[in-house]
Amino acid sequence: MHVPTAFFVALLCSATLAHAQSADPPAPRVTLDIALPPPPAHRLSGLGPPGRLVVGADGTIFVVTSSFQPSPDGILPAKSAHIELLAYTRDGTQKYRTDLPVQAGVGPNGFNAESLGVVAFPSGDTAVFLSSSNTRTALPQDERSATTLFRIDANGKVQSAASVLPAADVAGAFYRTRFYLPTADNGLLVGGGYGPDPFNWWIGKFDAVGQRTWQAGPGPAYPEDVYGLALKPDGSVSAIIQEVGQMSGLSRWIVARFGADGTPKGRASFNTLGTSFVLLPGFWVSAVDAFQAPNAPALVRLDEQGKVLASAPWPFDQTRRLIADGDGVAAVVCAAAGPLCFVVRAGVDGSIRWQSPPGSFTDIARTPDGQIVAVSWSADMLSASLVRYADR
Repeated sequence: MHVPTAFFVALLCSATLAHAQSADPPAPRVTLDIALPPPPAHRLSGLGPPGRLVVGADGTIFVVTSSFQPSPDGILPAKSAHIELLAYTRDGTQKYRTDLPVQAGVGPNGFNAESLGVVAFPSGDTAVFLSSSNTRTALPQDERSATTLFRIDANGKVQSAASVLPAADVAGAFYRTRFYLPTADNGLLVGGGYGPDPFNWWIGKFDAVGQRTWQAGPGPAYPEDVYGLALKPDGSVSAIIQEVGQMSGLSRWIVARFGADGTPKGRASFNTLGTSFVLLPGFWVSAVDAFQAPNAPALVRLDEQGKVLASAPWPFDQTRRLIADGDGVAAVVCAAAGPLCFVVRAGVDGSIRWQSPPGSFTDIARTPDGQIVAVSWSADMLSASLVRYADR
């Protein structure tokens, strides 16, 4: 007997996502849905942390794509690889498509891009941060890592490609970052990890010509990471860091603050776990996943001294991406037992304002008029679309 696919979707959703609301949340309105084009005979690659999607002040959508032409056996390095910056107007018209001059090793799925992020500046210019490593596939004599900061003007022309120095003198080390924030002085703030894997936490600030002006870290031990990074109106920096004591070897969670010039301004330890953190005016919001807590998942609010202000039920097993959304949050959330993921818009009290249809999503960003744009992938992760959602 044939059973409709919708039945299975509904069954899985009810079994794995125990919604706190008495009724299912509404679906959003789709205002844009366009395919991201790979170069001819190439496939897109969806591997890597988020950071490839950003929206400019005028609503222009920028997305960095990685693509490759498969080798015959799928084991040897790809025949060719591209990293492109694509820009789209608010109505989905392509403004430009720029092939970045990447100098890095190529693996089976294209460039070995460990970090790949984009930021948009008010002028319409953009910056792309790329860190790659060749160590997984190359012969020993060919091993190398390369980190480059590209600056692209408003017409899509590459203005510069500045080499980024290592964060520390560690053999085979590279950056694996997830946060990319434009600063008021037309610079770039980056945060994540540094090392040959496992990583130490690291934060770096770069000026308009790609030179690093300050850095914090690498941290004292590993495995560590930066789980939240935010710029405040006065230019100072607040960060959520997971750090390992060099002597104790114990993991600890820290809210760390830095001045605009990188000067440490204090740190406070806290006990609340989380995989995704975002700073709203007055407090941090942490999404605690099902596997981290003895109780149900939750949204936890913390002040900058690590004090818990409030906690609310959160009806999703995993939160893979969390961003600020006005007085609330938007997120990519998933079920622990299967591939079902959703884009949601929610209040800090855990109330779900809308929830997208299930799919595979790697990144989200907020538009100036309050819509949410997402990179949505096919089931095989070899093709992708830009989808934009709005309230009903």
